[in-house]
Amino acid sequence: MKFKFSLDPVLKVRKHQKKIKKQKLAEEVAEKQKIAQLQQEIQHKLENYLENTESKEIQNVQMVRRHAAHMEEVHRKMKELSKELSKADKKVDAARQDLAEAHKSLHMIEKVKEFELDLHKDKVSKEENKFLDEIATQSFSR
Repeated sequence: MKFKFSLDPVLKVRKHQKKIKKQKLAEEVAEKQKIAQLQQEIQHKLENYLENTESKEIQNVQMVRRHAAHMEEVHRKMKELSKELSKADKKVDAARQDLAEAHKSLHMIEKVKEFELDLHKDKVSKEENKFLDEIATQSFSR
């Protein structure tokens, strides 16, 4: 007698959901890393720019204005990236929670499957023992 899990379709759906949520988490983490890397690149460029401008003498008012405008733009971009990074952190946390919930629900179904399998094994074992007892009784009575 072959074991057939009564909630097999549900198990397949839960496994698929977990797989999708794992992929979603990976995408969110990759997006967060991309933003963090971009932020580091801009920070590095800013440091290089500041080192280069410190060594040069300011020649005229237009250079001062360009320098100030550039610094403002870089700081605005850094602020924007910080906000994006914060949003990405929240998305990663939400995706982690979703994955944890999917794992928990999958684990519950797997426990039910184990329980049903144990019941099935017990039932098969009892039937085999009953059959063997019947054979032994018949051979003894002859």
